[in-house]
Amino acid sequence: MIINNFEQLELENKELLAYKTQLNILENKNIIIPHEEIKKNNHITKDIISHSLIVLGVIFKSVGMEIYCKDEMFILDGHHRFEFILENLISEQFNIVLLDINNINIESYNSELLIDKDIFLKKLHSENKLKNNLESNLFIQVEEKKYYLENISSINELYSYKKELMVNNIISPIANDKKTKKVIVSFTPLTSSDFKRGNIFPYKSTWITPRFN
Repeated sequence: MIINNFEQLELENKELLAYKTQLNILENKNIIIPHEEIKKNNHITKDIISHSLIVLGVIFKSVGMEIYCKDEMFILDGHHRFEFILENLISEQFNIVLLDINNINIESYNSELLIDKDIFLKKLHSENKLKNNLESNLFIQVEEKKYYLENISSINELYSYKKELMVNNIISPIANDKKTKKVIVSFTPLTSSDFKRGNIFPYKSTWITPRFN
């Protein structure tokens, strides 16, 4: 993809390339790739989209008078807005930010624990054989302690388990910059290499910074 009209953004992380531009999302839908499921009845409107930034992670090939980037744009922020544009066939230019996907910061989106902590830990022990962290990088973190899981062998399985916990009202997503008195649960964070076409993780899997809205 070639982008001609853009503005470089100055970020706290000087190594992270970021550019603001405009893009017809509908016309480029085949190269824009989501990584999270969406929630129905999300109250998105065209006015919301027009006054916000959709953030896309890309691989820059070169930047000069024009930006050349790989024809794969991963949605970092704006999954619901993207779906609204597609569902309503809105063929217009929208404000977007392009970020170097290999230098973004990806954390697990926090969840509040909705049941008693001891009951939850017993559930973890009964459903997963826990093991030493030297043998696995897949974990569920409860407050400050990480529980490494043997019965889960991939990041996709781990996040499927997270979705199961959300569906069963055991945990509920909460923004990472929001305070709560409840116990916080998080998971092994995804990496940019987990973003692939067709690889869709549950709603509110990632907390990606920098944030622009």
